[in-house]
Amino acid sequence: MFATETIAGSIFRIRQSDSRGSQTKEILIPVRATDQAALLHHHLTLTRRARDNAATMASKRTSTFVSIESRFPGLLEKVRQVFRDTENAYEGGDNPESFLWEHTMHVASIADQLARAEGLHPQIPVIAALFHDAGKFADGKYHRDGTIEEEESARIAGPLLREFGMKPADITRVLSGVKALYNEQSRKNRIGAILHDADFLSKFGAMGVASFFTKATLRGRTLRSAVIGYLSKELTYAACLPLNMHTAAGKKLATRKARDSVRFFRSLLDELREARIAALEVRPIRIPYPSRANKSLTVQLVVSPACPECGGDWDMGWSTEKGVKCEKLNMDWRCSHCGKQLETSFCLPEIV
Repeated sequence: MFATETIAGSIFRIRQSDSRGSQTKEILIPVRATDQAALLHHHLTLTRRARDNAATMASKRTSTFVSIESRFPGLLEKVRQVFRDTENAYEGGDNPESFLWEHTMHVASIADQLARAEGLHPQIPVIAALFHDAGKFADGKYHRDGTIEEEESARIAGPLLREFGMKPADITRVLSGVKALYNEQSRKNRIGAILHDADFLSKFGAMGVASFFTKATLRGRTLRSAVIGYLSKELTYAACLPLNMHTAAGKKLATRKARDSVRFFRSLLDELREARIAALEVRPIRIPYPSRANKSLTVQLVVSPACPECGGDWDMGWSTEKGVKCEKLNMDWRCSHCGKQLETSFCLPEIV
């Protein structure tokens, strides 16, 4: 006997039970509502062996996520549990939802789109995307003991993928793609290039902007403090997004997402000014890119046109330094009249 239902996040649940009503199996699958009838028919009429044999072709006629669940039943739910448990351990709560899992599913869906556009079978890039942030809160700590999070992600992914029966060669492709994200080799690794682009693309467009403010709320920031503290980075990355892409498909999508994001943030600044919540302006500053000879980068600084304390002019200084995973920009502002000081810093976007 089979019972089906749709639960939070467009997750389709299939339960199998014996004649006495005892549950014997449960499968959770992210799926569009329009796919549910076809998916149920698929599971009712195919044997496990036939379903596994058909998995390679499944992505051609249905979503990659359904294909992955068909090939590796339970993997998606297991990865979701990893995110929920580690995020709750870090936050000290018991939230059934996970912000990082939503981000992960968004990245995976973009990786699916990019892989297809680049002529690559999407299954390995999508599975790699599902694990790319799995190590962020390993053991309930952010960047535990200074360990690179992609290394932690690979450490988590390897045993799980072996447990679910993935071929060793495919596991190697997944892990190498994840690790390529931090060692500047992603341009030479096709899966790493897709992950890099999908991760950055997820931060822009409508969902990217929504995630920016969701994250700000989770961290207790007001609209004003989020904009003053972090919009310089968001606008800089949005304006440079096409230059940051490693794939042709990513560059094409980045052009649209960059335009939409910049337009929204500039409109937001106009409304904040009209509402007298924050009088801020965008001040472009061109700086030489630290690790690229003869290349420069335009930084979009969101600042008050004058000192909010006394109305005096700002004296500005900046410097860059090599961080663990990026070139970091440090900005210092000092009022020439009252001496008030402001500081901001963020990783510079990579320029390809």
